Amino acid sequence: MAGEFDVARQCISQAMQQAEQDPAMSPEVMDSALLQTLLAGMLATRTRKDLASLIEFQLESAGEDEFVVTRGC
Repeated sequence: MAGEFDVARQCISQAMQQAEQDPAMSPEVMDSALLQTLLAGMLATRTRKDLASLIEFQLESAGEDEFVVTRGC
């Protein structure tokens, strides 16, 4: 597994733990905040069509054990 995925999981875990522990926050709202923030950042470097294709692929692959990361193939 690529190190980027480990870092991403840690960031999400930390944000969700904070949302669960802080009575002023909601885990459901945190989910949306994380997704919206990520999408906004990705739109700065990708087209909407490319991003939609990536999201569709990830949704179709969601039930699989691990995502495969290839570099330079």
